[in-house]
Amino acid sequence: MPAKGKSMKKIVYISATLLLPAFAFGQQDSSSKQVGLQELIIREINPSLKRPLTFSSLEKKDLKQLYFGADVPSVLQQLPSINAYSDNGTGIGYSFFRMRGIDQTRINTTVNGVPLNDPENQGVFFANFADLLSGVEEIQVQRGLGTSTNGSSAFGGSVQISLSALEQKRSAEIQMGIGSFGSNRVTASIQSGLVNKKWLSQLRIGRIQTNGFRNNASAEVISYQASVLRLLKNGTIRFNAFGGATQNQLSYLGIDKQTFNVNPKTNPFVNGESDAFRQLINQLQYTRRLGLNQTLNASLYFVRGVAPKFQFLFPASWGYTFDWFNMSPLISGNDTNFIAGDMMTSYRLDQKFYGAFVTYTYLHKRFEINSGLHANYFIADHFMEVLNGTNIPNNYSLPHEVYRNTGIKRDLSAFLKGNFNATDKLSLFADVQIRMTSFTYSEKEMAIRPSFGKVEDMQWVFFNPRVGINYQLKQGQTLYGFTGIGYREPTRFDYLQDDFAPGDIKQSAIKPEQLWNTELGYRLNGGNCKLTVNLFMMEFQNQIVGTGALNNFGYPVTGNIGRSWRRGIETALVLPIDKMFSVFANTSFSLNGAKEFSQTFSSEDFSTSLQKTFKNTPLALSPNQLHLLGIQFNSFDETVHATINGRYVGKQFLDNTGNDLLSIPAFYTIDARFAYQFSIKSLKDSEWQVKLQANNLLNANYAPFGSLGGFNTINAEGQRGQFALFMPAAGRNFFLTLSAKF
Repeated sequence: MPAKGKSMKKIVYISATLLLPAFAFGQQDSSSKQVGLQELIIREINPSLKRPLTFSSLEKKDLKQLYFGADVPSVLQQLPSINAYSDNGTGIGYSFFRMRGIDQTRINTTVNGVPLNDPENQGVFFANFADLLSGVEEIQVQRGLGTSTNGSSAFGGSVQISLSALEQKRSAEIQMGIGSFGSNRVTASIQSGLVNKKWLSQLRIGRIQTNGFRNNASAEVISYQASVLRLLKNGTIRFNAFGGATQNQLSYLGIDKQTFNVNPKTNPFVNGESDAFRQLINQLQYTRRLGLNQTLNASLYFVRGVAPKFQFLFPASWGYTFDWFNMSPLISGNDTNFIAGDMMTSYRLDQKFYGAFVTYTYLHKRFEINSGLHANYFIADHFMEVLNGTNIPNNYSLPHEVYRNTGIKRDLSAFLKGNFNATDKLSLFADVQIRMTSFTYSEKEMAIRPSFGKVEDMQWVFFNPRVGINYQLKQGQTLYGFTGIGYREPTRFDYLQDDFAPGDIKQSAIKPEQLWNTELGYRLNGGNCKLTVNLFMMEFQNQIVGTGALNNFGYPVTGNIGRSWRRGIETALVLPIDKMFSVFANTSFSLNGAKEFSQTFSSEDFSTSLQKTFKNTPLALSPNQLHLLGIQFNSFDETVHATINGRYVGKQFLDNTGNDLLSIPAFYTIDARFAYQFSIKSLKDSEWQVKLQANNLLNANYAPFGSLGGFNTINAEGQRGQFALFMPAAGRNFFLTLSAKF
């Protein structure tokens, strides 16, 4: 090997020595017998093709092509029935997705079985551990109820992420990227390889930054992922730690139609509103082969979340007075100015999440049995400080804590599921879950502001059964059917609609959601040609939906509606044209509606209220069409990869009344990717790749998400006091990445 190549490798491995634990650099061994036990975790979490479920998978090779720095939702929208959006328009920073029109708080998300959904509000904030996809083996997305998973019940579906298996070969990798709007990314990772026939480890550190498409909408995330695995005689012990620290300028408010058409980069936040959050996820995972057909998997996990700030300006024009904080009696002398003026506040969080689960799998020629038990405990302190204000009394030092409350969530669930091969072609599936969960709320009495109300202790018990059938027509062709019933409790925000209790809250104020889900499908897996056609029927009772408005934190204001539905057909196709070209298509047609619900409005002068009933109206933010069509090129030697695709999303209503004036229009975009993999002669064992991601080539001005502005009023002619707010996405933009693996 030339001296230059030796020097480069020496530098890489010296750096690795400094970063990895000392035990990771003894004698290496090429044995793979025990290392294969890592795959047991992935197989146990993710269902096989023999189960009658509606799912799509993104494997490591897919993620390598799709991921360039934009977060998980941007990748997931390559799959059927998923629409993604981000606050700042780039997909970096606060990014979200909806599946079959159902928001992210009702989609169960796990990493190696660890729930990512915040137990109180069920949100998932991928920005807190951006660059996670650099270290992922596979993502499986189940649409609908799917199988039992850890954490809250899946309503829209579930996203199950499996971390990468640790490699036997020692390596180091770096990825560097730069793109539009000041976006950039650096990720470095190292693997120890197999050491002393027992140890494997890896470490990844990354940084992603963008100025954002919108004004005052920057985001910066520093993330990490570390794993250490110990091979045992019949199993493995693996410790995983991942997470990050994020800082964002706030940009979750939309803009009106006129502003959107003239200057879509506008951001209503112009006073330095920003936030920061740290989320640290730790897991100790034990996998043991009990025999040829039996596997035990047990995990302990601890998640810590801290919000150092959520800086938000309350303008005086909002009409807040010191009475809101019960401060007016404390103003001394002849001062009669009760208007608080501009107040810069900071909302704070301190979360601790403890949990454990154990699963047991038994495999037989005719059947498979999988059972499990999961328990967790979550506690979060919510508090707010006034940082400064124009009319704060002199006798109050700043920052001043205004309120503090604590939420506690407990969860215990058990499941038993099995797959029975009745014949060589026919298999039957059943899954039963029992779940018990509770929520308690307590508030500290403050000298400034007394409690507005008390929250009743809440407890729910749910029984969630599922059954299915799978029939193999011929080699590679399968028919499947699935039906099941699921229940899910309301979130903290569903009850409070704020960060503290605005009054007395009873559990009965919001009803649990109920879903009866039926899926019928055909699956073809014939070599390079793959086709899935799926009919779905989701019948809801007391579905919790957004009203179109957002609260101070960007969360939807929600409420129950009676009977509602989401019904449709989804297809996913990959069809080779020849040995290098193939076409692909993901399509979704659906009808999403509510049978009947009532909504209360105020008169234009707010003197009276009016209740109006709506029947057979479309559901908010649930487009009836979602399509992704494209063509892909792969060279014979797999060194060149290119894709161009078009994406169409239908019109979205912003509330549930079917008002065309309160909607955002359909849109389509065209994106392209190009990747070239090459080698350098002086570095024989290295792998290099350059990748270009080009988004929105036609420079379309579009909004994948929106909300309502104005006031919830209605006049005698039925005209609403609310108007549509658009959440703009970026215009034409590019991202170039160079990666090298040694």
